[in-house]
Amino acid sequence: MTEKIQQLIEGIRLKYKTLYSQLIEERTLILDQKAELTSLKEQNSILNNKINEFEIENLKLKVDLETIIQERIEERNSNLKIRNQEIDDLVREIEHCINQLK
Repeated sequence: MTEKIQQLIEGIRLKYKTLYSQLIEERTLILDQKAELTSLKEQNSILNNKINEFEIENLKLKVDLETIIQERIEERNSNLKIRNQEIDDLVREIEHCINQLK
């Protein structure tokens, strides 16, 4: 009977050691996963910051582009007004010359 009890105790010890070894492996795995998760969260935060910076830069560039477009439109309109004024002046001068000739 004592031999059977000894065998049972040895079996329990063996199971305990196996389970303890598995527990240690799982704890190590969990620690590794937590470290990887922390690293990924940091990388995600950095990437989100970069996205925000790019969005801000993109908005600035859009505003600059709109400003440039508006300035070009105003410049073109100004040039057209000047040309129209010059044409008007030439037409008046021609009319004056025609009137002089009559």
